[in-house]
Amino acid sequence: RQYMKECAKELGWDASAPLPKIISKIESASALKHFDDILEESDGIMVARGDLGVEIPIQQVTNAQKEMVAACNAAGKPVIVATQMLESMGKNPRPTRAEVSDVTNAVYDGADAVMLSGETAKGKYPFESIKMMNEIISAAEVYASSGSLGSTHVQSSGTESIFEGEKDMDSAIAKGAVAASHERGSKAILVITESGNLAQQVAAYRPSVPIVTFCPSAKLARQLILHRGIFPIVGLNGISEGARMHAALKEATALGYISEGDSVIIVSVDKQYGRSANLKIACVPENIDSA
Repeated sequence: RQYMKECAKELGWDASAPLPKIISKIESASALKHFDDILEESDGIMVARGDLGVEIPIQQVTNAQKEMVAACNAAGKPVIVATQMLESMGKNPRPTRAEVSDVTNAVYDGADAVMLSGETAKGKYPFESIKMMNEIISAAEVYASSGSLGSTHVQSSGTESIFEGEKDMDSAIAKGAVAASHERGSKAILVITESGNLAQQVAAYRPSVPIVTFCPSAKLARQLILHRGIFPIVGLNGISEGARMHAALKEATALGYISEGDSVIIVSVDKQYGRSANLKIACVPENIDSA
């Protein structure tokens, strides 16, 4: 990370621009042994099951995957599960039942992303693979949010999370926003952020509704989209802090995330009078598109 900072300075990058994220690929026994240290220095983790299955006994790969996903969830960092998720779709238009279960269980475990590789890079059915993956994820998330799993690792109900967070302002407001969305039955959490940290904190608490995040740059938006539940929107630049809430509601409504009459949670950080975090519960007014 220090090396990237030095490179950014040498290249004359804008100091306020987000640096590239460090996603550590865990594919060896040595990486597993030092996983906690790697996680601490990383922005996210990729569970590379293919190479890992060569390095350690293959029957232990699933155990390692679940432990790494749980550790990332507890740390509030994104985790990608990769390799052979829909491998048979490289040659066939439909996956095996075991592959469907594999993707489903990765969602239940708390993965932020599941990844295709050969299926889309050289497979015969790349479009069908993506469509199938999306359908499996959607079905798993709907079932998980229904509370039917009864798991201690509740990833989507919004009632509890294995992420504890720091005892700071962003974490407190994020936890409150997720709890409020559950109690109110809100349709979305709108996050207005400059750095992306607040949105990441909200995602770590695993709400059951979309986290519609307004951020200042396309680069930050691409980084945020890796986190589970975040739907980034580049916008609200140049709008006064007092007018941002209405603008956010209007934009989210126009994009179809919320509708008239919906309950919405809005969180932001205000720097007008020092740094303060704000949480507001709003109802989308009628005719907001024309306001």
